[in-house]
Amino acid sequence: MEYQRTLAGKVILEGEGIFSGKNIKVEIEPAEENTGINFIRADLPKKPVIPLNIENVIGLEGAVALTDGEHFIYLIEHLLSAFHGLQIDNAIVKVYGEEIPLFDGSAYPWVRKIQEVGYKFSLVPKKKFYLRKSFQYQNGSGKIIFKPSNTLKIKASIFFEHVLIGHQSLEIEINPRSYINEISFARTFGFKDILFERKNKGIIKGGSLSNAIILDRDKILNPEGLRIQDEFIRHKILDIIGDLFTLGHSLVAEIEAVYSNHRLHVEALKSLYKAGLLEEVESRALAFLLIYKKLKKAE
Repeated sequence: MEYQRTLAGKVILEGEGIFSGKNIKVEIEPAEENTGINFIRADLPKKPVIPLNIENVIGLEGAVALTDGEHFIYLIEHLLSAFHGLQIDNAIVKVYGEEIPLFDGSAYPWVRKIQEVGYKFSLVPKKKFYLRKSFQYQNGSGKIIFKPSNTLKIKASIFFEHVLIGHQSLEIEINPRSYINEISFARTFGFKDILFERKNKGIIKGGSLSNAIILDRDKILNPEGLRIQDEFIRHKILDIIGDLFTLGHSLVAEIEAVYSNHRLHVEALKSLYKAGLLEEVESRALAFLLIYKKLKKAE
């Protein structure tokens, strides 16, 4: 039996928004069972609530946004990755701005703070999504494949024409321990020329070497270098874990992502959802479901 969990106390973090350049505070509070993840634009007079579900999510080129059609919160993916990796089911997220700060570009600042306050469990079974059958989604050179599984397994591949990246791939089974030790610390990355271009156009008003790995033509500009040799592919998996959680519950599946991005991930999940290929299951019913499926397969 797996039970729903929330935080045992309040988490508060503040940092600069890379889009706005403004200081933004984020408060995460415990929530009741079966309420899911709810974001609040706490900086606005009416404090609109935006529930986390796939219909309220937009996949962008380099980020994921949450919207109710009128209000937006950008860059939710690293926080969602921490929630998914730590198996947080319910939480209230108050955001005092239009974006979630990047902090060091990884999910670890969130993981550390959540671990500090600890978890609170309720005697209510977790809700998870399982696949009814395999599914593939492709857009250009990127594709993502979903296969039924009893655990969350992710294999990802990336390619960048840079001497320090090139082709990288990694396969890992995701649980809280593997997420914390192998994935949570991996930082996002970008290229100096693109960063300067976006700053000149006013797309990015904040951001520095403390928010991401920044690469020049043949080197890393961050004085401390990489945290691990394959940090790039580990961050890709961190992003996938966060994007999967835009469904509102954990997705249990075997996933292979090839040259994928946030937009492709969200488009694929929306297609899965609309096609009725996701089955929402409480953990207490899971054993019976798996036995039933095996019996049906044997017929």
